[in-house]
Amino acid sequence: MKISVILKDEQKEFLDQVMNDYSFKDVETSIQFLVSEILNNYDHENVFGEIRCIGGCFSTDENISVELEDEQVFKMKEIFQQYDFEDYDSDEEELSKIVRSMINYVDQEADLDKLFS
Repeated sequence: MKISVILKDEQKEFLDQVMNDYSFKDVETSIQFLVSEILNNYDHENVFGEIRCIGGCFSTDENISVELEDEQVFKMKEIFQQYDFEDYDSDEEELSKIVRSMINYVDQEADLDKLFS
């Protein structure tokens, strides 16, 4: 399923750095890898149970088109319902919030070499 992920500047910069440091061909591929790893190998309570704001609430948004498996999208929707996120107007915004939460977690908490190697 193709979704449009809405990223803040800081998150896009982080993914650009990950893409360069770990030799992903593009930002979409780094998002796909990140989503897969977080959904399958990380404790969701650690990732989504704490609000992680990196600031930039008023920064410009950038849309990245990402192909995800239907099962991943379903899991992400379940996670959105399970944790205390603010309300959004569309599935796209909700899924984007999940991806941004994953990025923020990885940026702040994860061992990047272990995650991406």
